[in-house]
Amino acid sequence: MKLTALVLFVVALSVGGCASLIQTVSISEAYKHYDLQEYERTLALISQAENAEEMSAETKAELTYLKANTYERLGKSEIAYTYYEYLAREHSRSQYGYLAAKQLDAR
Repeated sequence: MKLTALVLFVVALSVGGCASLIQTVSISEAYKHYDLQEYERTLALISQAENAEEMSAETKAELTYLKANTYERLGKSEIAYTYYEYLAREHSRSQYGYLAAKQLDAR
C-alpha cells in the first residue's frame, strides 16, 4: 500500500513538473515567434501556455499583454484594445497594466 502511494505521489510530481516546463517553453517560444512576426503561431503558443497549468497573476498579465500586442500586429486593433483595457483595469499595479494604460493613452 505504501509503495503504491509513493508511486502515485512521484507520478503526480512529474506531471506537475511537466506542465510547468510546457508553460515556460510555450512562453519562450511565443516571444520567439512574435519577434519573427509569426503572429498566428504566437497566439497558438500563448493559448498552449495558458492551458498548461494554473498561472500567477503576473504571468497571466504578461501573456495577455503579449496577446494584445499580437492582435495589434495582426491589424485586429479592437481585440487588442479590449485586452489593453482589461490589463489597465485588472492589473493596474503590474508593469503590464502600466504598459497597457500607455497604449490606451496613445490611441
